[in-house]
Amino acid sequence: MKNGKRVIWFNHWFSQAYNFIELLKRDERNYIIATAKKPDFVFGASANERYIEPNGVNGEQYAEWALSFCKEHSVDVFFPKRWRAAVISHIDEFTAIGTRVTADGNTEQNDMLDSKMKSCEFMRSNELCATPYMERITTVEGFERAYAMVKEKYGREHKVCVKADRDEGGITYRRLYDDDAPKSMPEDISYQSYLADLKNRSKIYPTVVMPYLNEPEISIDCMRTESGLIAVPRCKIDSHITALRFDKEFIDIAKRISDKVIIEYPYNIQLRPLNGEHVFMEINTRMAGGCYKADAVGVNFPQLSVSYALGDKIDTEAILNGLHDVRVGEVAGFIVMP
Repeated sequence: MKNGKRVIWFNHWFSQAYNFIELLKRDERNYIIATAKKPDFVFGASANERYIEPNGVNGEQYAEWALSFCKEHSVDVFFPKRWRAAVISHIDEFTAIGTRVTADGNTEQNDMLDSKMKSCEFMRSNELCATPYMERITTVEGFERAYAMVKEKYGREHKVCVKADRDEGGITYRRLYDDDAPKSMPEDISYQSYLADLKNRSKIYPTVVMPYLNEPEISIDCMRTESGLIAVPRCKIDSHITALRFDKEFIDIAKRISDKVIIEYPYNIQLRPLNGEHVFMEINTRMAGGCYKADAVGVNFPQLSVSYALGDKIDTEAILNGLHDVRVGEVAGFIVMP
């Protein structure tokens, strides 16, 4: 607490954390601290206090620094993003000093969900959601075999994509094209070029090979409460317009997964259409960058996190009763940096 207010800390996050902080500032009880690895960071412009984080540290060193930071600033609720797994491994120590970490402490489950291959296999084996064909490869031969299998299963005209088995934000994502097809996206690379690159590597890190899914993503922001699941499906229409659509299919998928995968605090389920059905892509065990859009139907996920952490009553029934289909648009704007 600071001057009678709840101290909430965001460490180095996506720039969308600016929207999270703006939502939290509606509650006058909240006092926001933001930190990042560099002096200028956009989401810090909305916070009450801003600090620079240490660079050149590993996960354990960062978790130790974060514990000291929480003690020094009397942090009540911590939204971790940078070195999240390391922070979670010390979650009991944060709890012992009075800091609630908005993350699920089930490290075994988190490890499974962080792997695209393992999480997809879990969905398939438990019959929770349809899944695409996917192979995890660590050899050149494995890549060639998986590439051929995608073409055989979905048709020669269907493109293939690759990405690290453990990836965030699609940083390692690449779409492959046959040599007789034109490159059409910046992240495209030819099959032969990618194959040659693999052959030149001394080690191939675990990579998933799967069909390229070109239909718009369905991103379902979720949070479990004592009175039921809150789920807000976001369907991307184009780069500036998103539809919040409460189709029974999306809600049923979210409920099936959420009944089997128990996650504290908000999380995000990602689906894509494939051959007439919606297939599982991944689960983010934290708030997704776009979850602020749920505010259009009265769902404030950052505030729900704080309420859950600090034991406030959550009126789930009122929230569920307010859900309705709506389209939301995004426009460019600016903020004045401190």
